[in-house]
Amino acid sequence: MTEHAQRPAPRRTRPFALLAVMLGCLGLPTLARPAHATPQHLTLTPDNTAVLLHASSVIGAMDGQFGKVSGTLDYDLSRQTCHVDLSMDATTVHMDTILERKAAKSGGMLGTDRWPTARYVGDCRPHIVNGGVASRMVGQLTLRGQTHPMTFETRMDFTGNTLSVLDSTGTFDGRKWGMSTMLHTVRQPMRTETRITLPNSPH
Repeated sequence: MTEHAQRPAPRRTRPFALLAVMLGCLGLPTLARPAHATPQHLTLTPDNTAVLLHASSVIGAMDGQFGKVSGTLDYDLSRQTCHVDLSMDATTVHMDTILERKAAKSGGMLGTDRWPTARYVGDCRPHIVNGGVASRMVGQLTLRGQTHPMTFETRMDFTGNTLSVLDSTGTFDGRKWGMSTMLHTVRQPMRTETRITLPNSPH
């Protein structure tokens, strides 16, 4: 056997392994191997999902939160995509004062006597912003019995290599869904934020 034949063949570094090493050196979260990357499913409840509503009025800020929410989140970290189907019990909206709560539930605003449920269905879509990867959620918001497009800017927070929080913020003009400005006392647009905390997250 010749000397050349006795030498072991050089080890080849797999492209994905090399990418993982590079990401680790940069302090960035690595992705699971494509062969093992499977979409994850989470049932949304008030324990892991907060839906906030912010409005501005002539007397100051109006901040509220829906007490009862339900739905599902399906996400695929290898593609940084997700699908959300979220329902909100509008009758459980909580505001800082009784007066604000009555105004929010009134026929001119959420109209909870006639439309007790609001719903959002959307999909996360990655896009490039200033040379980096960001994500937005594109979908449909049903409010006061009307359905119109609504887009959220979405932030994914990681703990190590694990997705821990999915935070989405968007603004909308309630007049498009038939809301009143309450004689111009409530300013448009309003802002809403949905914060989903995933299992094993320290948040």
